[in-house]
Amino acid sequence: MVNPLKPLVRIGSYRSVPFGLLGMVMTAVPFPIALIPAVLIPGDVRLKFVYGMLSMGVLVALAGLPGPMRRVGIWFANQMLGTRIAQPLPNTKIAWPERWRSAAWLVVHTALGWVLFGLGSFLMLGFVFAAVWTGGGGSPIEVFGERVTVEPGTGGLWTLPLALVTLVLIAYVLIGFTRLFQYGAVALLGPSAAERVAAAEVRANHFEQRNRLARELHDSIGHTLTTSTIQAAAAAELVDSEPQLVRKALGTIEESSRAALEDLDHVLGLLREDRSSREPERRLIEAATLAERARSGGALIDYELTGPAAELPATLSREAYRIVQEGLTNALRHAHPGPVSVRVAVLADALRIEIVNPLVAHAAVSGRGGNGLPGLTERVEALRGELVAGPAVDGEPLWRLVTTIPLRSHS
Repeated sequence: MVNPLKPLVRIGSYRSVPFGLLGMVMTAVPFPIALIPAVLIPGDVRLKFVYGMLSMGVLVALAGLPGPMRRVGIWFANQMLGTRIAQPLPNTKIAWPERWRSAAWLVVHTALGWVLFGLGSFLMLGFVFAAVWTGGGGSPIEVFGERVTVEPGTGGLWTLPLALVTLVLIAYVLIGFTRLFQYGAVALLGPSAAERVAAAEVRANHFEQRNRLARELHDSIGHTLTTSTIQAAAAAELVDSEPQLVRKALGTIEESSRAALEDLDHVLGLLREDRSSREPERRLIEAATLAERARSGGALIDYELTGPAAELPATLSREAYRIVQEGLTNALRHAHPGPVSVRVAVLADALRIEIVNPLVAHAAVSGRGGNGLPGLTERVEALRGELVAGPAVDGEPLWRLVTTIPLRSHS
């Protein structure tokens, strides 16, 4: 059940008072200019008053047309009325439909400010009269320069409830104007459909960028950590018997770590919006080094690349490198020390990547988890390709990942 007395004790209910005063103050600048047509155009007093009000409305509307005035109006509404109107996107030009809405809001703001002042003054005058009548009358009151005296004996304590009712009425008027200001601000300063669409596109691009950065970190750093772990474990076993292989493994760890640092610097540069951070050029023809690093750590990798990989478009070649990297990382993580087969074929109309590794017992029970496979799926779908991953259908204990990407859409 709604409590009608609750708004009376809430300070925020009376936000219309300072906000209305702000609207009245804003008319002080155009007021002298608005008097010019009222003075120059012939007519009676009422006609001159109409001319003056029309001139005032036009001047206030013109003041609200500049683009920055929309941002200023939203800021004042949020600060003084407690609204949560979203500001227009930064570094964007305010369209004319929104400018006209801002101009209409400025006219409404100033007009309601004066209406609130006039109505509030009238009601306050009634409260003062009722309060004077409580004493029985006889006390003079000055109203607009005129002294008004209530006849003695016409008042009394019976006017006290009238004074209280008048005071409550004033409070509800202020509350009503607060709601009116809030509704008007949201309606005229709130984002339009076009602004909502633009904001949604910015959010979508932001999330897409975050997902892309997450994939880059997962693929590059994840692969490096996986291969480095395998190589470090192999080096620990051979440190006494095969020092030459240990040195080779340590060199491979250093080389892969340097490559991962380049990728990390690129991603951090994007997070800092550092335009000077250039993305490392990883191409499909460089994917053979991934297999070499894994072999140096003791992994059994059978890698084969056929077809004109050097002629692939740069974007597709870079994404194909990441697909091989992530697929090989997943295979090493789940199949080590079993053999891994990597077949990359650049065909006439498609790029085909097939990675096959033993399906060990724990992987068969738990399945593939983590972010690797979803990240691969996102990459392949972005290239309009298809990805199939799962146990081999011929009954062998193998896990097969096959990616097919059409070449025509990237030529």
